[in-house]
Amino acid sequence: MNIFLTLFFVVLFIVISTIMIIFERDKPKNIIIWLVVFLLSSVIGYVIYLITRIVVMKKVSSLNKKDSEDTIFHGLVNKNMKDVALDTGSDLFAFNNLAYNSTVTNNNYYEIYNTYDRFISVLSDSLNSANNKIIFEVSDINLKYYEDIVNILIEKAKNGVKVFFVYDYLHGHRFLSSMKKAGVKVGRFSKYNTLGRIYSNRRNIITIDSKIAFLGNFNVKKYHLFGENIVANTFMKLKGNVVQDIDLNAHQDTVFARGKFVDYVPACIDNYNNNVELQYVANTVNTDIELLLIKAICSAKTSIQLQLCEFVPTESIMSLLKFAINSNIDVKLMIPMKSNRHSKYYASRAYAKELAMVGANVYLYDGYIQFNAITIDSEYALFGSFSFDREHISLSLQNILTIKDSKAINYFNKIFETGIVNSYRINNAKYMLLREKFFKNFV
Repeated sequence: MNIFLTLFFVVLFIVISTIMIIFERDKPKNIIIWLVVFLLSSVIGYVIYLITRIVVMKKVSSLNKKDSEDTIFHGLVNKNMKDVALDTGSDLFAFNNLAYNSTVTNNNYYEIYNTYDRFISVLSDSLNSANNKIIFEVSDINLKYYEDIVNILIEKAKNGVKVFFVYDYLHGHRFLSSMKKAGVKVGRFSKYNTLGRIYSNRRNIITIDSKIAFLGNFNVKKYHLFGENIVANTFMKLKGNVVQDIDLNAHQDTVFARGKFVDYVPACIDNYNNNVELQYVANTVNTDIELLLIKAICSAKTSIQLQLCEFVPTESIMSLLKFAINSNIDVKLMIPMKSNRHSKYYASRAYAKELAMVGANVYLYDGYIQFNAITIDSEYALFGSFSFDREHISLSLQNILTIKDSKAINYFNKIFETGIVNSYRINNAKYMLLREKFFKNFV
């Protein structure tokens, strides 16, 4: 079909060119110059199209390669894995049919921190206690604001602890060279070439001795820490059975980023004797994270509460949220009023207003939101490095931690209610600003 269309437009171009030459009352030289300009513009457009298609194909190829390597790796280490799946038949959202590394577990313990300083303090103590292995996997990090953590990683590497540091995007390369000299094993996900960035990893995971895990958005900027800006942060520290799935996922990502296989030896899990149900979900190229979010939204019966860094949803998710509102489900959405990416900020506002038009309670937080969290029916909470963003939802690696525990749900509800105090509610959403309409279509 594309070949026939191409031939049709080529013939049409030749016919129009002939008509111009015959009937245009101008010098033949001028006509030929304009024809050459038109021809070159069409060729340039076609080249740009080819480049964009090659970039997408390289992304898919890279993800397929990782998917196959993960399958092989999983088979090699599976015999060493401890069966920690919760045998209740109550897969929280049937995620284990859609995602990789997904089992419902109990015997878990977690702590939640809502300030960067508290997170750094607890992380430092945990890293200092490491005896065997540390995996530090981040999507985007400025090492300048993690200088104390970098020094701990360097000391641990010098003392014989296996330290892996893998990243997608990085600020502060002078710290990186010091880490390499100390023996920290560094790997990078994003590969840059003449076609641009062809690989993207959005996961943020820290694991220590396969016994402790940290999840959250570790992407900290200068304007998040200084000045009078209001920043909403949330980080989680985890112990127990779920850490095995998180650690295995981080290990697989590390092997792919570095291109070197390392034997995986899971640690013995401590016994916490509680019923906190957690399910860690890590997507691959064959397990779209969008399907997991759709499954969670479809399970809602009374309420859906979303507190997000950005809100640029796919058509499927947007349609489901509207359907939920029309089905008398209470949908609440909070997005930040401040962002370092103006296009995503105005696009988020446009989609938020669109939801408000059909009855959602939408709030613009007067500051930055540095995490993504969803609560469903006050029964489940979803937290992690996932995104509704069309740019990342299909061709980026992300993760979701599903929590069935009243303590976590109450926390996310409380931080949402606290955020309302510093928010502006969208009451009149009957119109959109021109720039909101533009960036909604542009993004």
